[in-house]
Amino acid sequence: MSTNETPMQVSTYGLACGSTELGKTRNKFLGVSAGCVYAIIAFFRFIIYLFQGGENNCMEYSEFYVNFFLDTIIAFLKVYIIGLLPIMALRKVLIQESVRRNTPACFLDELHTLMYKKRTYITPLIYTISSIIIGWTYFDLIGTSYRRTKTMFLYPGTEDFWCPSHRKDNCKGLLPMINEHYLIALVYTTVLGIWYGCDFLLHKRYMLTFNVAEPRYPFSLPKEILIVWNCKYDIFVWSSLTTALYFSIIFWFIKLLIWNTIYEWLPNLIFLHNTSIYYWMRASWFDVQLFNRTVLSAIFTVMCWSVIDILIEHFFTRIHFTIGVYMDPHAILVNGLHSYQQPYYQQLAFLELWHIAKFDQYRRSAIYADFNRKRERAFSCVKHNNPNSAWTEISRSCMDLILGLANSAQIEIKKQHTRKLLLRKKYEKFRNMEKNALKEKERKIVGQKDLEVKMTAETMTKDRDYWGMKLLEWFHPVTGNYPYFMRKVYSFFAVPLLKRSIERRTKDVFKDLYITICAIQALTALTVKSLNEDKHGVVQNDIANVFESMLDCLMSLEQYSNKPPLDEWDIGDPFAFTYSSVLSDPLIVINVLKDALFDLRKAFYPHMDYFKLSSVHYDRLNKLLSEGL
Repeated sequence: MSTNETPMQVSTYGLACGSTELGKTRNKFLGVSAGCVYAIIAFFRFIIYLFQGGENNCMEYSEFYVNFFLDTIIAFLKVYIIGLLPIMALRKVLIQESVRRNTPACFLDELHTLMYKKRTYITPLIYTISSIIIGWTYFDLIGTSYRRTKTMFLYPGTEDFWCPSHRKDNCKGLLPMINEHYLIALVYTTVLGIWYGCDFLLHKRYMLTFNVAEPRYPFSLPKEILIVWNCKYDIFVWSSLTTALYFSIIFWFIKLLIWNTIYEWLPNLIFLHNTSIYYWMRASWFDVQLFNRTVLSAIFTVMCWSVIDILIEHFFTRIHFTIGVYMDPHAILVNGLHSYQQPYYQQLAFLELWHIAKFDQYRRSAIYADFNRKRERAFSCVKHNNPNSAWTEISRSCMDLILGLANSAQIEIKKQHTRKLLLRKKYEKFRNMEKNALKEKERKIVGQKDLEVKMTAETMTKDRDYWGMKLLEWFHPVTGNYPYFMRKVYSFFAVPLLKRSIERRTKDVFKDLYITICAIQALTALTVKSLNEDKHGVVQNDIANVFESMLDCLMSLEQYSNKPPLDEWDIGDPFAFTYSSVLSDPLIVINVLKDALFDLRKAFYPHMDYFKLSSVHYDRLNKLLSEGL
């Protein structure tokens, strides 16, 4: 759900989760995140004390502990409440879009779509404010005591003022001046927030990864912190360090290269003589101590942001249970499986179904037995033919996702094939029109002035595909007409914006990747375990449908991975990625489908003669078994 749209009505499954498990998870997340942020601030405060210990030798231990505690508490309140809570609220707004990966065919189309969404402007603004607040807090920690008057922007003292030695007389009447270090720190933190917010949006870092694993039950606050640290400390530390250092190096390089080149002549272009801004602009913009402080402030800021991202993925991707919420948990679960407009709740429902199929024998038996509902208790989301059977609604929801993925792959293949044929026809048409126009133009120049040129550049360029084919003709990496250097430059700068890449189109086909994996594994486990637990025989009528749906999806994805629908820029492109990296999503689903079919075949091998599969499905299943032997 985008932030510029009216919020949709929450499904029954979403209300059930929100009233029980999600509420507990949210409270646990707030507690753990507060503890982690306080630990980061205390760690930095302790390191600062070690480096500034000489200044505190005259301080008694009791006074030092009081100051240390007060500094840490005040810094925590500013960082957590003002700097991080708005980011948590933003992640809550984007929670429904953290599952389904809607990816346009080219990056330029995605930028055009983002221009009309509020999040495009709100997200960098929130991160900018957060960066300024957290950076300001860090510079306060390394500054003087809180008992002294100071601020980040204006400093009323004289010892830290910058003023060139040859202009000391003119600086006397300029107090209070803008402090150079604080102003550079303000610019630094502002650019850091804008850069991180834009990167957060463009690379979709709000997406959640749902790992299908055994459920993680809630623990106490200290134990949750230890679990997160043991699982994510390497990612947390190295990602924070690399991100902060990468930004700092680029920022200082641009500042030194551009600003130091022009600061000698820029103040002379404007009337700023005898002002504090004039002296600030003529200042030397590199200082080793300032460089170290800004880099450390970036590490501190990115660590605070990273810990929120890690904790959101840790807590809000775990399995939730709604069995104790209402008297009809199966209706709640089926409603969640059908919540296509709310992907996050749909993902949670499939995670719960996966846990039931793998570990909960009681609920599996209840699903098999729930097949004779009365009219007043029938399932409200009547999507299939039997709203009185829980197995029918659950199995059809899983098979709809599996077959939907197969159809999406085939549609993409056919769409790309049709597009290539259409472009080829247009290309031949435009070439003939250009030749005729050139001949008529030559005849007109010779002397036939009454002859009109039927084809002009204006009428030809109205078609968008015309320029696409001309660019392909000029700058294709292999067959382009332009020199190699120009083709390489175009491929590096322009192609990433305009190219309908196979990577982006594959991501869009597999936008429900995690939901589909949960559906495949849950349907397989329910079908296999029904052999011993289904005492009413409600599953046996659908076993053939389960085999056929998985085999259809497998054959479709194998065709997609063996002959991917490449674009014209992908064919013969030596700069393109290899297919193994491009088609990782299809290969993941193919492996999951093969494992599922092996399990089904192993469980129902003595009964395969009773299932009426088509010859195509039988051949593919036998070929799969021969491959596994």
